[in-house]
Amino acid sequence: MQELKPVSIVAEGQTGPKSFSYRVFFESDGAKSDFTFTVSDDEITSVSWDSDKFWDITREDPRMPALMQAILRLHDARRSL
Repeated sequence: MQELKPVSIVAEGQTGPKSFSYRVFFESDGAKSDFTFTVSDDEITSVSWDSDKFWDITREDPRMPALMQAILRLHDARRSL
């Protein structure tokens, strides 16, 4: 399993009526990469990754739920402004 270490989360803006894009930058063995995530503000706010490659790399990483929660917390903080 490749270990991705999150470095930063950037809000990229609204992509639809209830859809928002976030980009997370990672480091892994000295290499840098980034993946985008979509937060949907429907009845239940949810976050999903936009790339199957992210899922392939992290599907067994027990830290990824914490990353998803961090994206949701950032989104909630931005929404409350």
